[in-house]
This record gives sequence, C-alpha cells and structure tokens, in this order.
Amino acid sequence: MVPEGNEPHIESDLPDLREHDREVLEFLSQDPASRVAFQGLRRRLGIHPEQLSRALHRLADDNLVERTELGYRVTPRALSVFSPGGLRSEEHGVTILQTYLPADLDLRALVQAVHGSWIGPLRWYGLSESADGVRLAWALEDDSIRLETLIRPGHLAVMAKVLSPDRLDDAARLGHHLFQHIVREVSGTSYAGLSG
Repeated sequence: MVPEGNEPHIESDLPDLREHDREVLEFLSQDPASRVAFQGLRRRLGIHPEQLSRALHRLADDNLVERTELGYRVTPRALSVFSPGGLRSEEHGVTILQTYLPADLDLRALVQAVHGSWIGPLRWYGLSESADGVRLAWALEDDSIRLETLIRPGHLAVMAKVLSPDRLDDAARLGHHLFQHIVREVSGTSYAGLSG
C-alpha cells in the first residue's frame, strides 16, 4: 500500500501541472487503491503543508485527485493519463508477525477503530483496499520505518519496510506495539482469569 520510489511516467497532455502537483499525482498513482492521509503525503513527499494543500486543491479541481474520509486517492481520470506499464507492483516488506483472527470478527468495525490513530511514535499514513484485504499503514515521522497491517477474514499480518537493515529490530518492536493496540480493539473486553 505504501508507495515508494520508481514513479510512473505521466503523459505530457495533462493540464498545466506544477511540480508539486506532478509529485503528488505520481505518488498516489503508484497504488491507485490507496488513500493516503494529508500528513502521510507531507512526510513522504517533503512538501510544505501549504504547498501540498494548494497542489491537492488544484488536482481536485482538475478531477485528478479526490479526498475521502480516509485520505486522498487518484481518480479514474488520473489513471487514464498514464502510459502502459507505468504502474509497478508493490514490494510487501518483511513480515513481523501474523495471526489468526476470529471468524466472527467485524473487520469493518476493526478498520474503523484503528484507522487514523497515532500509536506511540507511529503516525497514521493511509489505507488501501483490494481483493487481498485491507492494508493500513503507519510510519515514523522521518519515514525510516513504515508498518503495514493486512487485515482479511481470519487473518492479520504486520509487515515492515525500513530504509536501512539496522532499523529492522526497531521495526519489530514497533510492529509488536502496533499489534498490541489492534489486539485490544479485537478483544474489546477483558476476560476473567486472563491477565495481560
């Protein structure tokens, strides 16, 4: 879900795109199913908040980007201007942990409960829905560690993407912290005789 590097090529017949408009459009188009929070875009692209806000407004006015309650995403019109093969498949990162989820768990309610949350030093990044499930993403402020959770019926996995291998241990600790937060939402109540 969390796009990185190797931006797709945008055709030159787009209406007067400014530099930041192009950066935002290329970034969001790397994973068309994703919805990325404003702060996630700001951190990932390093664009001043005011400039990013203007770029998003211009792109929305041109019907290239839309804002949803879960974040920003590209529109079908934006995807129609990319050259064939411009989009690449996404790397999944290192799996920190995975577990079984109860079969009767309301996945929509779980996603609603955790999306948008800041968890310790992890900042909300965005989410992506596909046939594979829902991917929710968080990142450190400096983007040196990004964590994604894949949630689908009966399954939860936490994956990490790190800028350098020496951050993998930190990513594992943060992944377990994120997992604990999600488990509290899944559990909902404490059970007599169980301590945690």
